[in-house]
Amino acid sequence: MTTNTPVQISRDGGVATLSLQGRMPVISLALGRALADSLEALARDADTRVVVLRGEQQQFCAGGDIAAIRDAIADPDHLLAPIIDQLHRSVRAIQAMPQPVIASIAGAAAGGGLSLALGCDLIVCAADARFVVGYPALGTSSDGGLSYTLTRRVGSMRALDVMLGRGAFDAAQAETWGLVARVVAPETLAAETATYAAQLARHSPHVLREFKHLVGRGDAESLSAQLDAEKAAFLRCARTPEFAARVQAFLDRRK
Repeated sequence: MTTNTPVQISRDGGVATLSLQGRMPVISLALGRALADSLEALARDADTRVVVLRGEQQQFCAGGDIAAIRDAIADPDHLLAPIIDQLHRSVRAIQAMPQPVIASIAGAAAGGGLSLALGCDLIVCAADARFVVGYPALGTSSDGGLSYTLTRRVGSMRALDVMLGRGAFDAAQAETWGLVARVVAPETLAAETATYAAQLARHSPHVLREFKHLVGRGDAESLSAQLDAEKAAFLRCARTPEFAARVQAFLDRRK
């Protein structure tokens, strides 16, 4: 059944798929809240063994809703902070839930979309997928745990180079760095992700839960602290005239 919610849930056996809706999904307050609600509900569902996170169409997620961010600039502490809070609630939910979460990346994972993808336990991506940092171009630092997950996986020097130097990388580079579990042909992404998720879902729930805990042991407290630090840093940047100017310039280029 189709609804107007920004996140749709479908099921196939022990696999639950969360689809971010729209041609190019963006992280709005509504989407962030719906995603966090869905993840927290699935964490309590004994029949769900594996979760897949994907974009509804041929794009994963473009990051923050820039128009909503512009409208929040007048009072970021009260208007922008709630959007960050819902994204961070989603990232915390992914980390805490007993099921492994697979991000299935088609098209672009940019800004908060990149943070969300790297917050997942595993990534399957199309060979033409693009990973875009995005934050410095808007005059701000990261949110969604990017500074934590990227650094943990590739090291501090490479993470800083990616965020401030390169700004973007492709699927081949992501595979070389160990950021993705599978790179597949774009036309087979949905099928390959489903096969991979079904393979994992054949394991007992307690096996999945214990391995996820063992691999990520000790992450919860440090990730949560980093999310709080990221929120504070992002809001400091959002209070600057440069941030407002860059956000408006970005929207003007899209007209």
